[in-house]
Amino acid sequence: MTRSGTVALLGRPNAGKSTLVNALLGEKVAIVSAKPQTTRHRITGVLTEERGQAVLFDLPGVHRPLHRLNVQMMHALRDTLAEVDLILELFDAGADPGGGEEFVVGLLEGIEAPVVLLPNKVDLPDVPGRLAERTGFYSARHRYAAVVPISALTGEGLPRLKDTVFGLLPEGEPLLDPSLTTTQSERFFVTELVREAMLERVEKELPFTSTVHLRQFEEQGSGPDTLLRIFADIVVDRDSQKGIIVGRAGAMIKEIGTAARVRIEALLGVRVYLDLRVKARPGWREDPRFLSELEQMEAPWTPPDGVEDDD
Repeated sequence: MTRSGTVALLGRPNAGKSTLVNALLGEKVAIVSAKPQTTRHRITGVLTEERGQAVLFDLPGVHRPLHRLNVQMMHALRDTLAEVDLILELFDAGADPGGGEEFVVGLLEGIEAPVVLLPNKVDLPDVPGRLAERTGFYSARHRYAAVVPISALTGEGLPRLKDTVFGLLPEGEPLLDPSLTTTQSERFFVTELVREAMLERVEKELPFTSTVHLRQFEEQGSGPDTLLRIFADIVVDRDSQKGIIVGRAGAMIKEIGTAARVRIEALLGVRVYLDLRVKARPGWREDPRFLSELEQMEAPWTPPDGVEDDD
């Protein structure tokens, strides 16, 4: 008997969802950063074992939607919660819960799928003495199918988590090709790796007000002679922000481009030419046409009929 189904990862920004997905799969399918709102899309990871398959949805961190971009992110999050077979709710066990965490729990109201509570970062030294108290904040507000303390960073608790996930998924055959670990396209990974390289090097508000727009993506040649030519823009909200990304005499944009190119070459196994530029596009987070272009770069995988809502 095999068990297969869809699993949503829910939590506040920096709860560790992307780190957990990468740890469960044993490879990187989602970028990780200490900066909030790193995940903007629904990242799909595919965990396949002899006992079944779990299609993991790494959702954007729950936050107050202040722009059209954030509204879209939260809308996609709510839609996903309504369609999956299982929800994993992560929280930072190293911090006291507050209003933001209460809002996350409120999203579960009316949800029929079982929810597993994951206190994450239990490897932190001050967590053991406060774990019961912080977990109690959640269990007093929702009835969880299980509570599994974990450390996505060290791997502590992950074997038990896998057992719990496959124990709660419905019986059925794999939903996707078992050889897959993700359904994201090469174009999606390219833009994410450029954004990751940028996030590692910028400060202040730029992670919130910047994005990566892929202009052109083409392959030349074949086999070991393949050259992937990528033309992309780092888009910022104001002209004054361009200088931060470009850096003195172009040093910063060159550093970002080099780091991204090396990672793309390692991921795809081909030589890469990366033309990276910086453009100011005031109000891009409120521009429906531009947001549609970004969204079309990666249409998320949709569960088969019978799992997805009719709406």
